[in-house]
Formats: sequence, C-alpha cells, structure tokens
Amino acid sequence: MNNHKTAVSLTLIGLFAANFAFALPDFPKEAPQRSIDACVAEVDSRAYLVGAKSVVHNVETEERRVSGHRINIKTLVYGEGETLIREYASNCAISGQDEIQRFRIRQTGE
Repeated sequence: MNNHKTAVSLTLIGLFAANFAFALPDFPKEAPQRSIDACVAEVDSRAYLVGAKSVVHNVETEERRVSGHRINIKTLVYGEGETLIREYASNCAISGQDEIQRFRIRQTGE
C-alpha cells in the first residue's frame, strides 16, 4: 500500500511538472526588436561613420544554443551620390535580457 501511494504521488508530481513546462511561453525564433536595436547601436558606436550620408543595416537573427539570439549585421555606409564608402560585418550574441554577451565587428570590402 505504501508503494502504491508513493507511485501515485510521483505520478502526480510528474504531471504537474509537465503541465507547468507546457504552460511556459515558447522562446521566439526571431530576436525581439529591442535586442536588434541594442546590437545595431553597438555597431553604430564602433563603426567609422564620418562622411556617411546614409547607413543601411541588413540584419539576420537565429536562436543561440543557450538563451538569447545570435544577430548577424551587414552594415553598408554610403557617401555622396550613393557611393559605397565602407562595409562592416558584425556578430552579436545577446541574452534573453537584451545584454550583449559577445560582439565582433570587422571592416570588409574596400
């Protein structure tokens, strides 16, 4: 009888834990806009933008194995007459709390 009560208790605890896990919201596949904004702001603070008439950020996001997202940013810096004057490639690993965990930027192209 004691074993039966233990088995029933463990089953109920397991069902409760499973129900709780299914009730948690799914982690979004795409990074939220505030995470993207944080990484783009980091690019803007590190890229050389003197002489720029316009700047275009092409952003791609993917989930990290741990919480958060990995954000890849290709930045195009244009001068007078739509002339491309600089290009940058950036990688940003950001946590679920919008904290930058790792950031790399390098100039590409010319």
